[in-house]
Amino acid sequence: MHRIIWFKVGGRRLHLLKLAGAFIILAAIMKVAEAAYWIFVTVEKIGYATVRPEAIPQLFGWSMGAPYFFSNEDILGVLLGPVAAFLFWLAVVVVGLMVYQSGKVIFPIEEYEQRVSEYHRELIRRAVSAHKKRK
Repeated sequence: MHRIIWFKVGGRRLHLLKLAGAFIILAAIMKVAEAAYWIFVTVEKIGYATVRPEAIPQLFGWSMGAPYFFSNEDILGVLLGPVAAFLFWLAVVVVGLMVYQSGKVIFPIEEYEQRVSEYHRELIRRAVSAHKKRK
């Protein structure tokens, strides 16, 4: 048995899961855009830090002592956070799409009951056909 959850607003019926999915998708797309923006900002900071190493404490809030030059490991370490946030929010968009596309809520208990009732129908059908053969 499947259930569809409806929500009534202003005389119109809305599919509650689709509404929640739409909000999740909208918010997650905004966060994806923000995470992409922070990737570009971080790349610009890296470019500036490689040209002017004395600006590293102001740009990233950490310093290894003078003279310090930005290495490839530093670039990788600085980019990990924004890229991870970008990928996380992309995954949330996918989850939002899954929620939006789901037309029904399936409760496992009811699905179990449905399978059991199908099994019982098959048993009854077999019993009836066996009873007809005896006659």
